[in-house]
Amino acid sequence: MLATAASGLLPLVLPNEAQAQIKDDCIFCQFGQNKAKTFKVWEDKDFLAFLDHKPIQPGHTLLIPKKHYEYLFDLDEKNYTKILKRAKELSEPLKIAMSAKRIGVIVEGFGVAHVHIHLVPLQKSGELLQKGAVGVTDEEFAKVAETIINQVKNKK
Repeated sequence: MLATAASGLLPLVLPNEAQAQIKDDCIFCQFGQNKAKTFKVWEDKDFLAFLDHKPIQPGHTLLIPKKHYEYLFDLDEKNYTKILKRAKELSEPLKIAMSAKRIGVIVEGFGVAHVHIHLVPLQKSGELLQKGAVGVTDEEFAKVAETIINQVKNKK
């Protein structure tokens, strides 16, 4: 997409689909290719949702594109729209599964240089500001993942 000269902006060239790739040294790319263990709650051919390994709240889910983009605004228009649509679609089953009042959204991208949207079940104001939990067991993750997966399936 190019800005017009009349707008006073320099031409803006966005990355296209051909520039997206899979990076072997990226843990999120490995998750998307089933090469590393994670607790998946949903996926389609382009995106993957899985539980954050240091959740702010139980059910804290990350949504990623399977192809490697480092920054949300590097996504081409089609994938930018699709990832936000997927986040919205996942919010309701996540909200029900975790008995949350709302689903908070964070897009920051410094922890792992791969686009990811945090979907965090919330009960009250201020919960997005908490530091992530440590010491969550695989059994706890599996139970939460199963609860979310069941709600995603029920939504269909």
